[in-house]
Amino acid sequence: MDPRILRESLETVLAMDDKFPRRFYEILFERHPQVSSLFVRSSAGAQQKMFAQKLCAIVDHVEDAEWMTRELERMRVAHDEYGVTAEMFPWVGDALLDTLREALGSGFTAEVEQSWRVAYARLTSTLLKER
Repeated sequence: MDPRILRESLETVLAMDDKFPRRFYEILFERHPQVSSLFVRSSAGAQQKMFAQKLCAIVDHVEDAEWMTRELERMRVAHDEYGVTAEMFPWVGDALLDTLREALGSGFTAEVEQSWRVAYARLTSTLLKER
């Protein structure tokens, strides 16, 4: 995993336009409509904004183990309260990667994909270890 690649690719897709978070949820809900009921506490726009902010924060702190431990524990508790199950994590990862692939086009290189796959696997491992 290369933190620089994570930062640059995320910065690129977010700078292109504001469609990235919306497109992520479109892909996720098209493939797994059953999860849409977990996202009723906030408006779609607010949820998209929170997703982008949290993703940026995670990428910005990916090398800060103390921050990651603290924040991922908060995320784990929140996701448990929302009813997120272990089987849903791969769905989210696939939607994230496919949204990045779509947004970056030819810029979605094997190196970019590998960095995101490793980062998401680490995040998922941490979020699921207490279940």
